[in-house]
Amino acid sequence: MTSDRRQNATGGIVRATVSGGISGRRDWFMAAGLKFFLVVIVFTAGAAPAFAQDMSPPSDVTRYLLDSALLIAAGLAGLLALAGFALRDVGFARTQNTPAVCLRMIGLLAVSAIMFWMTGYHLLYDVEPGGFLGEFQIWSLNDLDPAASGRSSGAFWFSQMIIAAIGAAIVSSAVSERVRLWPFLFFAAAWAGLIYPIVASWVWGGGYFGAEWNYRDLGGAGVLHASAGAAALAAIIVLGPRQGRYAHGPARLAPSTALPLSAFGVLLATAGLLIVIGGLQGALSSVESAATFGVICVNAVIAMAGGSLAAMFLTQTVYKRTGLVSAMTGSLAGLVAISADPISPAMWQASMIGAVGGVIVTVTPPFLDRFRIDDAGFAIPAHLGCGVWGAFISFWPSETSRLSGQVVGIAAIVGFSFLMSLLIWVALKYTVGIRTPPTDEIAE
Repeated sequence: MTSDRRQNATGGIVRATVSGGISGRRDWFMAAGLKFFLVVIVFTAGAAPAFAQDMSPPSDVTRYLLDSALLIAAGLAGLLALAGFALRDVGFARTQNTPAVCLRMIGLLAVSAIMFWMTGYHLLYDVEPGGFLGEFQIWSLNDLDPAASGRSSGAFWFSQMIIAAIGAAIVSSAVSERVRLWPFLFFAAAWAGLIYPIVASWVWGGGYFGAEWNYRDLGGAGVLHASAGAAALAAIIVLGPRQGRYAHGPARLAPSTALPLSAFGVLLATAGLLIVIGGLQGALSSVESAATFGVICVNAVIAMAGGSLAAMFLTQTVYKRTGLVSAMTGSLAGLVAISADPISPAMWQASMIGAVGGVIVTVTPPFLDRFRIDDAGFAIPAHLGCGVWGAFISFWPSETSRLSGQVVGIAAIVGFSFLMSLLIWVALKYTVGIRTPPTDEIAE
């Protein structure tokens, strides 16, 4: 009995010793962990101001790489926008016309690249300060002094050439299903090598309206969209409507291939154009430029939302149904409207600017039909109408733009683009002809 008690006592002592040892080690680890956690907090709190203040300017090499990468990304996004426009036009077109839509898109990219290389670039960027016309020269790569240029010359040329091609694509959308290929490609060459560079030089190249009238257009509401829309209007007037479009009273909508495909194309086009607009600021190598890019993205998306919702609400109110075409065109319209100045507006202002764009693309097509103006791709309301609106209203949130400068600048851009395009299309019509044969137009 005594032995059993001794054994039990000994076992209890052993268990207590073991348990105490485990508990002691657990307490030691908990204490050590708590101390480590406190040290991390103190170190982080003390180092946070140092991290926050360590925003030193990047090196010249880093700046060169980042800015060049932005331009290349903007050019690639422009290609994405072209693909989006092609899909949108394919969805709007009848089945037999879809190959011609794709062929025009590929062809216009090719001739735009050649003509912007041959004449376009120097017409845009070699204009005298406050002047009207640059030099007719062939562009060539020039990266001999990267420190002076701060970016790759090829990357800059690439991004600018794609913008010229986007303008030709806008005209292609408007004249879809009835224009001959080679006359259109001739116009696309004239657009990319002459019309667009001259217009853009007045603003982006340091020409007259930017220098003398303080006309501001960061993302191309007037320089790209309104001028291309004016060129599209001239082409439609000379070309005429599609066969049977206005044959029996009110306008007849031609059966489309696939409107969901058009919706997907619009999403691609708006995504691409958003990056193109951000790329036009030309830099992403500083804290300020990165923050500006973020502001551009936020305001552009808010304007797109405002345009799309306004178009959906208006069609539901007037026609008692929500129109898919108006909704997806309203999204593009909002982006075009905000593109003149996507930096200065507050978010509520961006939504209002985009919403008015959505109203424009909804009410303008019936008005055009009254005058038998057949715009197959809704280029006139989405690009001309919203481009003019965006360029005009950009003085509202901006402290640097003036109403008089915006009005004079957009009037000159639209007028020049319309008249030059009208002359070219009239000349083509009475020389080589511009319309496809009626049998090809209506064949199923």
